[in-house]
Amino acid sequence: MREGPIPQEEVTAAAFGFAEPAWFTAARAELDRGLLFLAGRSGSGRHTAALNLLRAECGSGAPLRALDSLTELDSWQPTDASARGYVVAGLFPSRPLGAGVLGHVRSLLSGVGARMVIVLPDDTALLRRLEQDLHVTVVRCEPPPPEAVFGSQFEAAVPDQRERDRLLGALGRRELGELLVPELLPAEVVELVGALVAADGDATALGDLRDRLSYRAEREVPPLMEKLRDDPDALSFLLAACVYEGADYRIVREEADRLLDLSDGCLAATLPATDSQGVETAERPNPDFVFRRSLTELLHAVQASRQPRQIRTAGTFGHSVEPVVFVRHRQAETVLRHVWREYGRLADLVVRWLREVSWDDGLTGPVGRVMGMAASWGGGRRALRHIQPLAGSERTTGRVIAAHALGIAAQDPVLVAEVRYRLRQWSHAASPDLRTTVGLACGTEFGLARPDVALHLLRTLVFGLRTRDGQDSGESQVRVAVQAAVTTLFQAGNEENVFGRIREWLSADQADTEGILFLFAQLLRSPRWFTRQLADDTPEGELITDLIRQALNNDSSFDATCGALLGWADGAQWDPTSRRAVENLFADLAESMRSGEFRLFVEMDQKEADGRVGRDIARASLDRWRSGRQEEAA
Repeated sequence: MREGPIPQEEVTAAAFGFAEPAWFTAARAELDRGLLFLAGRSGSGRHTAALNLLRAECGSGAPLRALDSLTELDSWQPTDASARGYVVAGLFPSRPLGAGVLGHVRSLLSGVGARMVIVLPDDTALLRRLEQDLHVTVVRCEPPPPEAVFGSQFEAAVPDQRERDRLLGALGRRELGELLVPELLPAEVVELVGALVAADGDATALGDLRDRLSYRAEREVPPLMEKLRDDPDALSFLLAACVYEGADYRIVREEADRLLDLSDGCLAATLPATDSQGVETAERPNPDFVFRRSLTELLHAVQASRQPRQIRTAGTFGHSVEPVVFVRHRQAETVLRHVWREYGRLADLVVRWLREVSWDDGLTGPVGRVMGMAASWGGGRRALRHIQPLAGSERTTGRVIAAHALGIAAQDPVLVAEVRYRLRQWSHAASPDLRTTVGLACGTEFGLARPDVALHLLRTLVFGLRTRDGQDSGESQVRVAVQAAVTTLFQAGNEENVFGRIREWLSADQADTEGILFLFAQLLRSPRWFTRQLADDTPEGELITDLIRQALNNDSSFDATCGALLGWADGAQWDPTSRRAVENLFADLAESMRSGEFRLFVEMDQKEADGRVGRDIARASLDRWRSGRQEEAA
């Protein structure tokens, strides 16, 4: 569910003992305008602060609703007229928020008298983009000092001053000051208050709070693991207790024994002094020991560090990463170059290892970069020999790595000639795998640096497709690679060049008209250049309209073209240039009501299309067509 009511109990719990931070008043003033961006790290109390801000602005009993990060704000509508406030958990990563959408959301909120808080991660790049592109104020959620949180929480939990003094007597003011360290997060302070209240003034029941509070766990776990590394029984019991904490001790013991059996010796730090045949041997380290080296030890050994958590939004959804980086700039490249030049057998092992990497956008790029740099490290007549097997690989991963590698290798002024020669050769190859690699390479650094060369190679691929019915999987892969490369080149600022080539390809003898029109339809999903030409009535605008007519009246490209144009009509509601472009285009299309234009206008006239730009033009054109049919019948 993308949207749901927030229970009143949750709002009340958030308000219980809430300590207003220093920025709270300024955040309320910003929220009073309708919409607030609130950013903070995990554990900083962002969600609690958001609920308290809405409670303060909308009233203590006002109905609130939650929206998750998948909510598409450009098409969102308030569904509950009684809701006075909304909390949005992040932004949909693949649909950046634009100024038009932001204005649209503000007007919707104003219309129903509601407020909205968008809670964001502490991602520097995301926040900078919002502040620069949208000129909005992002409020940073910095929690109050632990002492302030403790005071508010303790007073809310124990209203009577004398009772609070009694409970603190079991702890002591000095020890309390030592516990309230600056790095303590609000949730950890709540944990401390809970322990203090539960002890009810009994120092024995309270025990040593340092041994119980979670904030010390991060520091104390590594020494614990070091202590247990030579004890397989204790290690398996530790892991079982962590998973089944709170379960009966017999279950924990049984699961620990099962884990020990399943480990097949990998929880033992050393191998036994006798082998499987009973022959005595010297005790030696177990190479399969899972706790052999910790990540911290390995990072220290290679002079690298683990960076703070970041949110990355590449792809359909966001994900968090903690990148490993070297302390010294360019150390990674220097180490790999040294290995490649000095240790040939190790270099071969590295190539075999990288060739088998699993499919992941986050892995293929770095691997391709290393493979490409290795071409210039090795040099000689066989500089690209480690890339060619990947280029002809049946694995998609191998071809993607090869494409990236060729783009990097082409940055070397010595190797660029060989890279161009190989790609030209492979573009005529019988193997669809090699031709797919060519298409992929045209969409990487190679093609972006030399778009004319890339478009020439892509023409060869388009006119060299062996089948046109889409049944051959190898040829389909070539077609997909071509589509991706053409789109990448178009989006990289080569719009006029790419559009001109598409028109050339359509007018050539033996052109695959259906395939090229479908390719054009994919470009319509990047509308900025098209709408600018259509809005300004440029000569290119007329050519665009003619090509759209062709694509609408071709069965293979109609669905993609119609879908893209409907997207233009939806998005044009908040952008004057797009609105003018859509109205100009639809007015021109209405002049020739062939099958494709008719089908598009029928889609435009659907009931749920309220607000679409150009709907009135479509409806008027359909009405004229229907009245003309009626006159003919009469």
